[in-house]
Amino acid sequence: MSANILALLKQYEPVLVPGVDSSLHYLAPHVPKVTWNALGDAVSAREKSSSGTVDGSRWISLRLDGSGFSRAVRMMRQKGILEAEGFSETFASGMQSCLKALMEHFHALLGYTQSDEMILFIHPTNVVRGERQVHMRNGRVTKLTTLAASFATAHFVMRLAEHCVRAGVGLDGLGVVLPHFDCRLGHYSSWEEAQGLLLWRAYDCSVNGVSDAVYQIKGSGKQVQSLGVRGKVEWLWKQGRLPLPKHQAYGTVLVKVRRVVDGHNPKLNVSVKSLRGVIECVEGPVLELARTGKLFPQDEALDP
Repeated sequence: MSANILALLKQYEPVLVPGVDSSLHYLAPHVPKVTWNALGDAVSAREKSSSGTVDGSRWISLRLDGSGFSRAVRMMRQKGILEAEGFSETFASGMQSCLKALMEHFHALLGYTQSDEMILFIHPTNVVRGERQVHMRNGRVTKLTTLAASFATAHFVMRLAEHCVRAGVGLDGLGVVLPHFDCRLGHYSSWEEAQGLLLWRAYDCSVNGVSDAVYQIKGSGKQVQSLGVRGKVEWLWKQGRLPLPKHQAYGTVLVKVRRVVDGHNPKLNVSVKSLRGVIECVEGPVLELARTGKLFPQDEALDP
């Protein structure tokens, strides 16, 4: 399913909305909704069937979702923790920070966040002296999911608390809301299989991001809100609301890459260059990055 969708994305050109400058908003090549739904059902079934321990040879996905976040966001807006209306940069930056912290903690290769959701992908373990190593926490499904959910919740609440302190907003409201996450785990035989989860969630963002932008505009009305994605994009353009914030429109992709960094050798007391794994944001719509093979930036190498 993943390979089929990727082939369709590569076969066709991005969708254009008549009269709308394509640089203002990206719409991926059309793939039937029934095809996306089938992929989503397959991913969900894989996650539901995951139990016990995961072998080190397999890719692991962790998908975290805000629990009851529609109500939580509404209450946080009322209490002044988040912006009163429209796209919340405070919320988005908290999700991005949380995703990066999760990637560092679980040594993930790629992460993606949109709306109140985060996913991260953990690559197979190394083979040392002919023996495949085990995943973190021995690959135990329950341990990994509960750890990820609690870690994400603690980090997200901490970021919101820091914002409240800077903005002079009391923490009482945050204590009433108590935003928290759940987590589900999937495992796959290859990246080609695992990326189906990423493609599915990126598609979801391409639909819901536009719908959310329309919904947040006062006076949009049910007639506009019932339009398809292309109709909503055209309406947003006529209202002068394009481009949307990048995170709202496409979500945020973080990837771990190897970069040359400056360091210090304390024994020789000299500056040295070394390769280090760093987490970088990859700009652009996820589906376009996938179809053009630009999802993973090229690693740097030390000069000989």
